[in-house]
Amino acid sequence: MKRSKSIFDKIGALIPGYRGYAERDSRRNCDKLIRNQISEKLSECVLNINNKIKIEIKNSNFDTLQELEECRQKFNILSDKIKYAPYGESSLFGDSQIKEDELQKIYELDFELYSLLQESEKHLAEATILDILIYIGSIETMINKRNNFIKEYK
Repeated sequence: MKRSKSIFDKIGALIPGYRGYAERDSRRNCDKLIRNQISEKLSECVLNINNKIKIEIKNSNFDTLQELEECRQKFNILSDKIKYAPYGESSLFGDSQIKEDELQKIYELDFELYSLLQESEKHLAEATILDILIYIGSIETMINKRNNFIKEYK
């Protein structure tokens, strides 16, 4: 993501320490983009569950509808949880600053979560309700791990 330098960037280059601050700010923006992608993947999971619900209705199999609806709600909650999750942000003059290696760990956790969600269609297409709940549990564990890691440094 290259962008042309604004006058503020040029002036900031003259200020000692500004470059590192600008790089951290860029990383924080990147973190937000990653979280949005993860949230979109979770929304795709909701669409997969919706398709399963339609198939069950079409086949007049109403026994599993309640369980599928609960799965859909859990995916929606997880999507919101990651979309509005804390991220690698710290104020310039705050007492606690998230350091570069900590920000790197946040990226690793996000990548791990995104990688798991990359295979969601495969997991959800022929999965049983129990399989879906286990999959949801794995996602929830990863999101909680990420958010708890960040809360340690805020």
